[in-house]
Amino acid sequence: MNRVSAAGLLRPKSKRAIQIAVGAFAFAATAAPAQTTDRWYVAGAVTGSALNKPHQTIANAPVPGSTLQVSNNVDFGWGGQAAVGRSLGSLRLEAEVGRTANKSKSYTVTSPIQVTLPQDGKNNVTRFMANVYFDVPLTHFPVQPYLGAGIGAADTRVTTFAAPARAPMAPPSQLLDIRKTVFAYQVIGGVGLRLASNLRLTAQYRWFEAGTVKGHDSRGEAATRHLAGSNVDVGFRFLF
Repeated sequence: MNRVSAAGLLRPKSKRAIQIAVGAFAFAATAAPAQTTDRWYVAGAVTGSALNKPHQTIANAPVPGSTLQVSNNVDFGWGGQAAVGRSLGSLRLEAEVGRTANKSKSYTVTSPIQVTLPQDGKNNVTRFMANVYFDVPLTHFPVQPYLGAGIGAADTRVTTFAAPARAPMAPPSQLLDIRKTVFAYQVIGGVGLRLASNLRLTAQYRWFEAGTVKGHDSRGEAATRHLAGSNVDVGFRFLF
């Protein structure tokens, strides 16, 4: 398959939003007036990923003129993330790179026919995000709650290997192999536990939304897959 650059796949409004977020991070991190609480940091975490059952459509299946409606069952997945950021009082600005991988188990066709078939496959997402956090000021407590949100780009890879719904007894074959870069966003809530003056143990919940990924199936017909779900990240933040 031909690779297409992320810039060419993102919509103009999405590209503009990412440019604004990254620009705001760079400006605030370098131009904000120095305070005693201003500190750079790096962070890393291990991720547990629970995708919502990805909804999928395939055009002209199982027969020409119809649209196959599919619900995919996926395993609990794993991943990780790394970030660099700067604390500005109660605010933190951060650039993050992360990845999650969830394996497919089966798929269920809900319309125009009904059948459930086993499948192998991947639902992989590599994300590049600009995040902003608000740290709830609890000076006299070792635990600090925080809320955050981020926007950016997600490099998605969706593959499925199964028997087609129109011929459930056929040998499994490659049905989908879609790779797209799409606009993504996330909302975050978590806590940081102060282990030392420059070290935090962090645990957070993160809802991640990559939206509907569009591509084509092995026959060249239009196909979509919606990727979104819950994530739990546990890691450390080192301050300088």
